Amino acid sequence: MFTSHGWVFFGPYRRGQGLSASAGPYIGDQIAAAEKAGVVSAAARTMVRLLETDHLDDQFAALAWLRKQSFVQPSRIAVAGNSFGGIETVLGVERGGYCAGIDSAGGAQSWAQAPGLQSLMTRAVRNAKAPIFFFQAANDFDLSPSKTLSAEMNEVSKAYKLKIYPPYGDSPRDGHSFGYFGSDVWAEDVFGFLNQHCTK
Repeated sequence: MFTSHGWVFFGPYRRGQGLSASAGPYIGDQIAAAEKAGVVSAAARTMVRLLETDHLDDQFAALAWLRKQSFVQPSRIAVAGNSFGGIETVLGVERGGYCAGIDSAGGAQSWAQAPGLQSLMTRAVRNAKAPIFFFQAANDFDLSPSKTLSAEMNEVSKAYKLKIYPPYGDSPRDGHSFGYFGSDVWAEDVFGFLNQHCTK
């Protein structure tokens, strides 16, 4: 889908999954181990620590690699992600190097239980170095992340877009998968946003 709109699409596996299975432990297993050893707050702290260190470092290693490729325009690299990937999108846009960010449902499953995540993402959007498009399906687990973070960007006069789409599927889990499986619904909005903010 991205290539048909003139974009190179680079989707690396995260540590412990797929082709990156040998690159380190899977974040879900690390969070579960922290919860088993302690309490929910320990799991939330583990999630925040990993997302702002190991996984953010991996994101920027990928960005550095992309910038060296002859088929990539370095000034037109955007970052996009769903769920954990949406969180990483927000953190990446704070550090810079992107023309735009697309955050689908970042933090929706963990927002209420993770005040540290709320603080981290709030700081990131207030310092954002590129516009962010926040979107979710109305039946996702929690719409607070998109609504709160877009309001924070508005408060500091940063460019953003917020869109809550109609319910997708029959459950919160279905709604949370909208960023993966609902491209026929959101593609026009996403590519419109990218074209607006990522032109030469």
